[in-house]
Amino acid sequence: MDCESTLPAWLEKTDGSRLPLPGNLSFGRTAGNEVVLPDDRVSRRHATIHAQGESEFWLVDLGSRNGTYVNDRRVSQPVRLRDRDELRLGPFTFRFRHPGTEAGPATVAHTTQQTLVDVRSALCWLLVADVEGSTRAVQSRSPDELAVEMGKWFRRCQQIVETAGGTMNKYLGDGFLAFWKSAAARPESLAALIASLRELQGVGVPDFRFVLHHGEVLLGGGGSMGEESLSGPAVNFVFRMEKLAGSLGERCLLSEAAAQGLKGALAYHPVGEHAVAGFDGQFRFFTLPPGGELAGRVAAV
Repeated sequence: MDCESTLPAWLEKTDGSRLPLPGNLSFGRTAGNEVVLPDDRVSRRHATIHAQGESEFWLVDLGSRNGTYVNDRRVSQPVRLRDRDELRLGPFTFRFRHPGTEAGPATVAHTTQQTLVDVRSALCWLLVADVEGSTRAVQSRSPDELAVEMGKWFRRCQQIVETAGGTMNKYLGDGFLAFWKSAAARPESLAALIASLRELQGVGVPDFRFVLHHGEVLLGGGGSMGEESLSGPAVNFVFRMEKLAGSLGERCLLSEAAAQGLKGALAYHPVGEHAVAGFDGQFRFFTLPPGGELAGRVAAV
């Protein structure tokens, strides 16, 4: 069988054998990881490769003690892998392969037809988190220390999101996009998620902000190996919200739709009406008091 025609991407081991990459793949010293690397220089939960559609694979270090390296450079943030990149975890070395063949006209026509069938809309909760630039943090920590801290932050955020029933949809270098389908999301769980993120913000390493929106999202159309492809105005809106939060100096920002959905489960207060780049009109936004109290006083929306 021709592996290059059946595997969109794979890892080559030093002995020449191949490890398929059908989707997400975790690496670590202990059982429970898809790839177990039995060596004390490998952390229990060391790193993960996150598939974003069929065309993108991101390597995320999970705060490993000895680091994860791509082409002999230590990973401090999620990094998109390119064909022939060399990965090193402890004493183990892999080469990432993703040749990417050009699709012919018949394949393109089939994919377009499939996309039209697969795309559907659904109400979703959207969360974007982004690490804020901190000159003080960079000056006071070595690159290795920053890499460990960032990895631990990504791992903790993933745990918080998944505990609340959400999915990490995209890593964005120094942040991420997570989502919940409304039908499966409970306001109490989302309020607890926000409280956990606020608690993590209190640690201050790294400094980060996050925003939450609720709206109609287009799902699918990406042929994405089990990963949902998200698109539509609501997705654009939540990313613009994150930029607005930065300009307002707010570490947590809720859209009016998100505030309505959380009413009764979370205390928040208004921060006024603001323009959002690319969208007409003014929009009301809300933030949380210190601590992000649950089931407390809720401002009228």
